[in-house]
Parts: sequence; C-alpha cells; structure tokens
Amino acid sequence: MFYLSRKLTAVLLTTAMVNPTLAAPPEPGAQAEDRLRQQVDRLSRVSARAQERVTLILEADALQQDKVSPHAGLIRHRRGRLHEVSIPANKVTALLNALPSSVLARFPYPHQAVAVTGQGVAITGAADMQSLGNSAAGIKIGVIDLGFGSLSTSQASGDLPPTGPNLSITDYTGTGTGGTNHGTNVAEIVHDMAPGASLYLAKIANEVQLGQALDDMTAAGVKVINHSVAWYGAAFYDGTGSICDIANSADTQGAQWVNAMGNSRLKHYLGTFADSNADLRHEFATGQDYNTINLTAGSAVSLILNWNAYPITTIDYDLYLYNGPPDSGGVVVASSLNRQSGNRSTYYPYPYEALDYTPTSSGTFYIVVKKVNSSQANLPLTLFSTGPDLVTRTTASSILQPADCAKVIGVGAVDLNDNAGSFSSEGPTTDGRPKPEIAAPNGVQTSLSSAFWGTSAASPHATGAAALMLAANPGMTPAQLRAALPAAVKDVSTAGFDYRTGSGRISLDADGDGLNRDTELVYGTSPTLADTDGDGLTDSQEIDLYATSPTLADSDSDGLSDGEEVLVYATNPNQSNKGDLAPKGQPDGIMNVADLLILTRFVGQLDVPSPQESILGDINNDSVLDVRDILQLRQQLGY
Repeated sequence: MFYLSRKLTAVLLTTAMVNPTLAAPPEPGAQAEDRLRQQVDRLSRVSARAQERVTLILEADALQQDKVSPHAGLIRHRRGRLHEVSIPANKVTALLNALPSSVLARFPYPHQAVAVTGQGVAITGAADMQSLGNSAAGIKIGVIDLGFGSLSTSQASGDLPPTGPNLSITDYTGTGTGGTNHGTNVAEIVHDMAPGASLYLAKIANEVQLGQALDDMTAAGVKVINHSVAWYGAAFYDGTGSICDIANSADTQGAQWVNAMGNSRLKHYLGTFADSNADLRHEFATGQDYNTINLTAGSAVSLILNWNAYPITTIDYDLYLYNGPPDSGGVVVASSLNRQSGNRSTYYPYPYEALDYTPTSSGTFYIVVKKVNSSQANLPLTLFSTGPDLVTRTTASSILQPADCAKVIGVGAVDLNDNAGSFSSEGPTTDGRPKPEIAAPNGVQTSLSSAFWGTSAASPHATGAAALMLAANPGMTPAQLRAALPAAVKDVSTAGFDYRTGSGRISLDADGDGLNRDTELVYGTSPTLADTDGDGLTDSQEIDLYATSPTLADSDSDGLSDGEEVLVYATNPNQSNKGDLAPKGQPDGIMNVADLLILTRFVGQLDVPSPQESILGDINNDSVLDVRDILQLRQQLGY
C-alpha cells in the first residue's frame, strides 16, 4: 500500500492549519494531485518560500538521519513510530520520492491552546491546606503548553519562582520558550495552588514533542502533568489514537495527566452521515444539507471534520466552505479534499479533513460535507470550529483530546459562582464513557490577565489540587489519585454526576476530617481543625454518624461532652442523661424510682458517686449533689 509517501497529497492541502503562508485555499473542482503539483511548483519558484522550513511527521518503524540529510532534512524528535522532520519546503517532494512506500507522511495534528486567575485558591480549599503547612513541597509538576511569553515578567512580580531548582523550562520547538502568554498564565495558577512544588515547563508544537516532553518529565520525577491544550484529528474522540497513547502512558510512568476538556461546547456538531435526496451532501438537519457559521472579516477560522473510521480508511468524505448558499450563488472559498478513496500515490488514509480560512468580508458562510460517491458508507462524523460557534450544533460529546483518554483527568470549567461554563466542552466521549471527572474555577486573575477564562484555567486548579493531595499522601498511585480527586468535590450543576461538571467542583478536605471545604462552610466548622468543638469526635463523625452538633461540645447540654457520651459512657449524645443513674454504673436510659433511690444515697453520703454519676446526678447544674437535686428529680418523675 502506497501511503502518500510520494506526493503528500492531501496533507499539503491543509498546510494552512500549521503554516497559513504556505497554501492558499484550493480552487473548486481541481484534482488533489494537480493542486499539490501546483503548490510544490509555486514554493520552488519563490526563493524566500522555497527555503522556508516546514515540519513533517513521518510514521515508520525505523527512520535514520541519513535518509533525510541529503534533502537538508533534520530529525528533531522521535517517539515510537513517530519522527518529527524539519525540511525546506522545496525539498519535500524529493524526500518523499526517496522514502520507502511504507512510510506515512503528514503534517502535525491540528491543536490549539484552550483559551483561558488566584480566586480559585480559596474556592477550592487550597488556601486551607496551605495554612496547615501543605504547599506541595517535594512534588514535581509538569506544564506542557504552547508558549511561555512574559515569563520573566511573571517571575519579576513574584508570581512564579525564578529559574532554578523550583522552575525549569525546556523548548522542544526550536523557536524559543516565548510566544503566547497562555502557558505562563497556566503555570501561575498551578503555582498559586501548590506554591511549594517544583515546576517543569515545556513548550511543544506537535505530538512528537508532546511525547518527548512527557518522557523527559517523568524521568525527572514529575508526578502530575497539566496540559491545557486541545488536539483534533488523531481519533474520533473515543480515547484512542496517538495523542491518547501519549497521555495514557503517563500512568505507567508514575504520573497523573490532567487536561482541559476544551471550550468547544457550542462549536461542535455530531451526527451520522445522512443523505435522503441522494445528492451526496450530509444533511445537518432535515432538508438542510449544510451548516452555517457567522464569520468576521480578518478573523481566521479552522474547521476540522472527522468520521468514525480510524485508524485508516477508504471511506472518503470532503469538506467545503461556501461564501453563500451552495445552491443559490455561493462560491467555494476553501476546501479539504483528502483522497481517502484514492489509489497509490493519491491515497490519504486518515479519516479527517481540515481547512483554514480568513474572510475578507463579514457574513454567514456555509459548510458542506460531501461523500465522493454513493458507495461510501454513512458513518458517524464530528465537525469542530476553532473560531465562532456553529449554528447547527451538538453540545454532547464536544470533548477534545486528550481529555477523552481513559487515564486522564478531564476538567470542566465553572465560574466563581459555580455555574457551568456555557463554552466548556461536555461529555460523554463518543464511545459513551463519562467525562469530565471534575470541574474547577475559571475567569480568575493572574499577573498577566484580569480574568483568565476557559477550561485552560480550570485544569491547572485541578493539577495543583492533585499535587497537594500527593504531598499529604506521598504513596498515592495515579489510579488512587484519579479516585480521590472526584471524591473531594462540591456537587454543582445537576445533582450527582453530570457531563458538564463531572462529580463536581474541586473542594479539598484540608484537615482530613472527611468533610470537603464547602460542607465545612455550610456547617460552620473549621476547615483546618478536624474536631472544631474539641469534644473528641471529628466533625464528619458528628454530622454523618451521630447527628450531633460539630460546633457544640455537648449537644444535649447534659454536662457530658458528645465524645464522652459516645466513647466513654456509651450514652446517647442527643438525649440528656441527667438523673439516669440506675442500674448503678450502667445507666439504662430509663428514668424511674431506681434512679431517685441512687441519687438519695449519694446526697445522704451512703454511697460515693463516680465522676460520671456526679455530673448526671447534678440535676440543677450547680455542681453540688444536694436535696434540691432530689426534689427536681422527684418533680420530673411526677412524685
């Protein structure tokens, strides 16, 4: 089977997803191989562009540097079958012609930072843990992101530690550690939550670098990894594919991966290809064989189409964007026509299409998904926009990778009042597994932003919380951590688990009394004292087991603390035991003449009361056993 190695046919058609300067939108009706030939010729003729280096991902069981060196290529990173190759644009064709036909070639999968500052420290209970001395000291946290711009500014303000033993940074891209401030904002939230932890920052730009960063971090002893980045195209968002292979492998390396769910709840469509009128176009709704999106002049959008035919397929769907109604004068302004059903050099095996477009005028644009012929099967498909919302959309299963992976903690977003973010991608995964696991605050302040929004802000709160848990319980495995985090939550949104906030918003149990921070607030108990009233019972025992007051040492006001009644005397802490003296030494909870006779013996000094009996016999609470106690007990008994 000849996999695109010679032509790189459809991948170059979507170059704009990675480098918009390399490819203009293909013209309607042109053949894939003709467009490729034209693009390569154009790149070769323009000297500035011809020397511009592009990044390819080559999939091969073995690939040595000597295979790419003759074409000015450089293998920058490797992981398993994946090889990241940097090469001048005008050398791509020659390299592919020289490689074995078994080599798969493509551009990196599309991905984007999940747009995101310290109010969450108090809301989640991290401040309580810090007040008890738990700052996650000794824990190593990794932040894998797309850029750490303004890092020195954040360090100068004290919002991140200086570069050294408490912060290291690695650039895997070859472009420097700066760029977007996204990663710096994320790192600040992690540091706010777990100020004693050591931070390992990594800037990446493709999945090979992603895997390399993970391996390097776990080799250094990193135990929790935050990734506030969303990936498209590697799988049908069902927990499979190369991105999940990377994220899930953190578990076997002793680290827990935490990931933003994505901000695509309103930018997603999911359905099964339908074509009732046999025009080969998918019907997004009954009688509607297009979707729409409202674009603004000068603002780029990317559209990513997948269908459920991974890992490779010959089922061929194409993606088009029109500037008007397709059947009423609309013209194709962008398309992605990968040849999944092609033969030999035109075969592109992956079931996804992706296009990038920047409109010159604002308006409504029309999205069409088309089968190449009627023999193609009708499969489930999903469509994402990286820009404006889709008009016809599906909020369910709008999760992005790697939040969908089985061993990853997916984090949804709530605002500072615990309302689920309308943008926050929701579960389940396309194969029906419950996601997200938890939710966390967003819209919080950092030194670089007055309000850092999105699940990108929620995820580092969860990462910091995980580090605090690990510091309190260093022996926890990733699997135990995945169970503990969803248990330390406040239930928000729909009662019980839901596909927007998971088990609930993080609410740490700082004092270990079994009550999360929000429950402590409801009952007025101390989040830093396990036994607020000092009666010998923990707050959770009083609330969950004995129904006593966790803020009153003696719930029934009988002179015995709740702890004494439960732990020493085995009496009811919610029912006064005043006067209950018989049988002597083993009061039975029944008030009768036998109790009166024992009290009379104590008052007449015919018997010596125990400390407990001195308290229980003191009916009028004057700390003296005398005739007045006898008279009051007689009155209670009706004598």
